[in-house]
Parts: sequence; C-alpha cells; structure tokens
Amino acid sequence: MKNNLLLFAMLPAVLVLAQTDIMPRPPHRPDTRGPLIRLIRETRIGEPCRAKNMTVYPLFSADCAHGGYLTLDEALARKALRITEKGDGNVPELLAENTSGSPVFLLAGEIVTGGKQNRVISQDLLLAPHSGPISLGVFCVERGRWTVQTKYFGAEKELAHGQLRQQLNSPANTQSHVWAEVARKSAAVAPSVAASTRYLGAALDDVKVKRGMEEYAKPITLPPSANGMAVVIGGRVAGVEIFGDRETFARLRDKLLRSYAVDAMECIVDEKPAPDAGLVEAFVRRFQDAQLVVKQSVGIGRLFGIEGGLCGSALTWHEQRAAHSVVHISLFEEATAPIPMRPTGTRPLLP
Repeated sequence: MKNNLLLFAMLPAVLVLAQTDIMPRPPHRPDTRGPLIRLIRETRIGEPCRAKNMTVYPLFSADCAHGGYLTLDEALARKALRITEKGDGNVPELLAENTSGSPVFLLAGEIVTGGKQNRVISQDLLLAPHSGPISLGVFCVERGRWTVQTKYFGAEKELAHGQLRQQLNSPANTQSHVWAEVARKSAAVAPSVAASTRYLGAALDDVKVKRGMEEYAKPITLPPSANGMAVVIGGRVAGVEIFGDRETFARLRDKLLRSYAVDAMECIVDEKPAPDAGLVEAFVRRFQDAQLVVKQSVGIGRLFGIEGGLCGSALTWHEQRAAHSVVHISLFEEATAPIPMRPTGTRPLLP
C-alpha cells in the first residue's frame, strides 16, 4: 500500500484509496476559526477497512498533540473521578469531581450507571485537575427507575449508539426525544429486552447485539498513527470523529466502533459498498460552511456546537498551547436519521 498523501484539489474524484488531504491548502478565505479549521485542513484520509455494510476510514492529522487526559474508564478505575447525584436527585444533572492531577475527558454518549437512574453524558467535557464538584449535564436512558442503586456512578462498557450521539448534538434535543430513541433502538435490535426493560444499556448487553458488535468491530484494524475515523454505513457517512491526539483516540476507538456497529446492524443496506473516499472528503469539506456556536461548558477549554448542514461539536483546550489545541471534533448529518433503517420487526437483525 502506498502511503503518498496528495491534496484533494489535485485528485480526480475516482481516486478513492490513496491517503489524501480533506481540505485544499492554502484556504481561499481568511481562517477565522483557528485550530479547528487547521486540524481538519491538515487531516488526511487513509485506506478503508470494511465489515459488512460498514466502511471505516482512518484519519491522520499532522502535528498531533499529546493530550495527557484520562478517559472516563481510566479515571474511574484509578478512583480519580467521583460522579454522584446532585442533591436528592435531578434528572438532567449529576455532580462530577476530578480528584487527580490530570484533566479527565468525558465523551458525549458515555453511559454512567448507578444513583437513582442511569444517564448518558450530554456533551463533551474536559474536567480540570482537582476540579471540585462540577455540574455534569446528562439525559436519562433508564426510564422508570428512581431509587438509589449506588452512591457513586460507574460506567457502562458500551457507548450510546451513533444515532443517539448525533441526537445529543442537536440544539432541539429533549429528554422525551432521548427516551423515544432509546425505545426505538431497543425494539429494533433487542426486542425481547425492550419488552422487559427500558434501559439502553440492557439492549446493548443483549447476546445477539454483542455478537453483532463484535462481528463488525473485529475486522476493522486502524493504524496506530490514526487520530480519528470516518464511518460510512450503507453508502452514507454516519459520523466523523477527530481527536487532537492519537492516544485518546486509541483508548476510545473500540467503544466508538461498536457504537456505530449498532447502527450498521439496523441498516437495510446489507452489502459492502464500494470504497469512496470522495464521499468522506465532501462530507468533511462542508465543515467550512457550518456555523460554530459557543456552548456553555463547565469544564476547561471551549465547546462549540456545529450547525448548518452538519451537526456536532468541537471541544478545544486553548490552555494546552500545543498543536491544534483540539480535544475532539464530532460531525454528523443534520437530519435526525441519515442512515436508512429497517422498520422495527420487519426481519431479524442478524442471521
């Protein structure tokens, strides 16, 4: 495999397998969005890996930083992160406290378990070292329970599926929308579980779903130098994940792959689509015309919502003063359900 990297502006659309720049250089207009534009402009697309109807393209960015963050799983394992109910309990808020000397990165879509009900983290957050108690925005993904299970929250092994993570990025998202998506997905991929519980984590823990996630994720091998990926399901871009450093991506990669696999299992397009890096290029290029909206964040750094043709978010940490100062960028289609899904109950999820 040749590793030559060429500018997209110099490539014909039919050249889909070579590693290529996502955006042409130099830009045709002033760069007013600093680190985000620079990171994406300097990101290259690698050769794809395919599993059934899902194609994953590794992404490579020049001059990546060394993040030095702890992930949710790492922080909990080290007992460096405490997550509790806020007061007597408040559905959209928990309290999180980082007791370590390193920042802790919480990824939107992580499911935390315990308290009075299990929740999903609503947006990316970088907790400062020795942060003190911080209000953590969440949505409920376990409808019905409101009794104390444990004082401190743990973490689910799996991440919320791609469509729910996309929904979390929508400015119009509400708790009712989250409950509706949890019910829809559970009924689609694990109907027997959906009949007995209204908790997303139970559906993701279903034997058939776990087997399906493994069948999708196992054939996908990404180079260690990748700091992100673009996922195409059924011929459409399901999502793009770009991290400011390779280490953080490597630690979260498998969780992200399995989360997209849950959507791929439900897609009506079963065959492997022909690789098309141009599809990913065109998708990410739309970031140039998207609107960045500053979002309120209780963590360090700045969080932007991405609106206008795309939806998603971008978390930057300017105090880092390294590379692009980008922690994480997620990009999704603006539409609620961009992937063609089979109606619930029409046919088995897996053979």
